[in-house]
Amino acid sequence: MFTFATTTGAWANWTAYNWGGAQGKLSQQWTDESYNEINFTGCDEVYGRKSVDIALWQQIDWGTDKKHDTSTFTNCFNGSGYKSTATQSGLPYDSYYFEIDQIGSGCVSCAIIVDKVNVDTTAAD
Repeated sequence: MFTFATTTGAWANWTAYNWGGAQGKLSQQWTDESYNEINFTGCDEVYGRKSVDIALWQQIDWGTDKKHDTSTFTNCFNGSGYKSTATQSGLPYDSYYFEIDQIGSGCVSCAIIVDKVNVDTTAAD
């Protein structure tokens, strides 16, 4: 018996506080077309790493998810009010999520905590 999962419960914009995890951690999904903006405000890593790579994925029903872009966030590590932003445009209408791809130069036992994560799908703001 096979069980297939499809996209459910995806929102257009969302915000999370005190969000974090290790490499490989996935965000919740959101539904969008054309434009995605991912914001991390106030990043910290237990071993003092000062960067995190975030990969944007498109959720593909009945197939392999598609990786679109990877962005390196560094500014958010400068303090609690500092923000790092990644934007992608020209994307097809679908469900998306991001993954903590790499912390620092790669650290399996590392984890980050982000004061505020925000996903914004409105280009005009």
